[in-house]
Amino acid sequence: MIESIDLNNYKLALSQNDCFDIPESILDEWQSILNLLARIEKVKAALIMRITGEDLEVFMSGETRGNPYIVGHKENYNDSGLYCERVIKQGKMLLVPDASESVEWKNNPDMKLNMKCYLGFPVKLPNGNCFGTICVLDDKMNNFSKDMIDCMEKMRDLIESNLMLLHLSITDPLTGLYNRTYFTIKIETELKNAGKKNPPIAAIMPDIDRFKSINDACGHLGGDAILAECAQIITNSIRKQDTAFRLGGDEFYVLLPNTAIGEALVAAEKLRADIESSVIGEDIPVTASIGIAERISDESSDDWFKRLDDALYKAKNNSGNQAAS
Repeated sequence: MIESIDLNNYKLALSQNDCFDIPESILDEWQSILNLLARIEKVKAALIMRITGEDLEVFMSGETRGNPYIVGHKENYNDSGLYCERVIKQGKMLLVPDASESVEWKNNPDMKLNMKCYLGFPVKLPNGNCFGTICVLDDKMNNFSKDMIDCMEKMRDLIESNLMLLHLSITDPLTGLYNRTYFTIKIETELKNAGKKNPPIAAIMPDIDRFKSINDACGHLGGDAILAECAQIITNSIRKQDTAFRLGGDEFYVLLPNTAIGEALVAAEKLRADIESSVIGEDIPVTASIGIAERISDESSDDWFKRLDDALYKAKNNSGNQAAS
């Protein structure tokens, strides 16, 4: 169970447009699972694979002698012939006792490593998308016992439970956006990465205009519905590489990596227009003011956030429904 979040030891997991960080404590547990599976069944390889765009990546690999799979190795999984491609596309367990007995696996890259037996399960994200697979492979025929199949299924369930608990700990329950806890983690991670290469990085802060009046007129349930719909508009408006958060109340935040101020201004204006043209307020028009700031090199997160906050209030004080930097 996830009781607290260590802000220092995280590994990025990006899959099917879901971006979150997995604590080292959970990664250590997954590594133990792989090592245990490999020992129990005496196979060369136990793996957790993840989808990254169009590729399937070796996310974690069992620490067994003769394991040919290297963490970080990627294969394009569409029409790849990989065992894991079949698992992902069919969404169910795959057992292949001896692939050398069937021509259907002749182009499978795993066979180039002489991995001719396979047992794998799909691993799902909390939203139902596929994270990847958990699987075992070996260079000799293996029918795998029912106990082994049941064991792997339980291990898969444990991994999915870890992902669900992590998701709940970093997600705002009303809007489905990331919460302030993950905001802190993500900002520190991005600034650490920026310190190495110093790419441009910007942020925008949307805030619903006159939200207290809207909330008073619609009631709290109506106000919550407007917040949730605004969050959906934000999600639909931003790019895949951007990350949106709800910081509290009607205050949102969007992190724009590899983005300079000019491009951030365009993104903010697009979002402002999308909110204005929506019909989420029914009889009460809903608009938003948006602050914009590109981070200055070596600027602290606090100083950057203050400039962003100042830009937001500049927009609100100029009658709202505008973006300002």
